Amino acid sequence: MQKQRTILVIDDDRDIVAVEKLILEKRGYRVIIAYTPEEGRRKAETEGPDLILLDIMMPTGTEGFHFVWSLRKSSDPIVRNVPIVVTSAIHRTLDIRLFPEPSDQYYQPGEFLPVQGWLDKPIEPERLVEEVSKVLDEKGKG
Repeated sequence: MQKQRTILVIDDDRDIVAVEKLILEKRGYRVIIAYTPEEGRRKAETEGPDLILLDIMMPTGTEGFHFVWSLRKSSDPIVRNVPIVVTSAIHRTLDIRLFPEPSDQYYQPGEFLPVQGWLDKPIEPERLVEEVSKVLDEKGKG
């Protein structure tokens, strides 16, 4: 029997968290929640999630960016290497690209921000499950 995979959702929007939790639990994932980057860091260290879904724009701005870099500098290799999929609406509000569009051939995932995936909000349920599954499958091969 395969071990149940754990997803840590870090987002300050409780409605989005509730929807993502429902979608992922329906697919058999164990979901733990954090509403702040600080709480997310503690849970990443204590729960050892298989993947983190991370919002970028939290209460005071771009805490998600700082969370990624902080996690990647951890002395604990398990925490440092947990895959991160960003979930954000930043591309709708800012005219910058922090992750490639599907047709963008100029750079690869993780080249500018060390994450394994990016989902623009609003996220279709099927797309969420597809991305989580893809990143977890890649982690299993590594």
